[in-house]
Amino acid sequence: MVHYIIYCMEIFFIVLECLVVLFLVQSFFPLSQKVRIFFLMMVSPILFPMQKIMKYSMMNTFSIDLSPYVILIILSYLERVCSYFLSKGGIL
Repeated sequence: MVHYIIYCMEIFFIVLECLVVLFLVQSFFPLSQKVRIFFLMMVSPILFPMQKIMKYSMMNTFSIDLSPYVILIILSYLERVCSYFLSKGGIL
């Protein structure tokens, strides 16, 4: 049962990574307004808290928003933690 939970978490982190990458890509290429709103709705629950944290950090840059990149690093780390636990046979 624990394997299924960890596997589902790993898939969840992969999907979130893809959404964040697509959010970054759509900012460089002109897409329809509906696509932009969709990506913003999907990414905003994790993007806005990170933007608030980054606002008061040392990495605050006025020209570039680095929070999606930080989110990608965190999601990648969490995915690797899940895959590590899957390869070792679970948490316990």
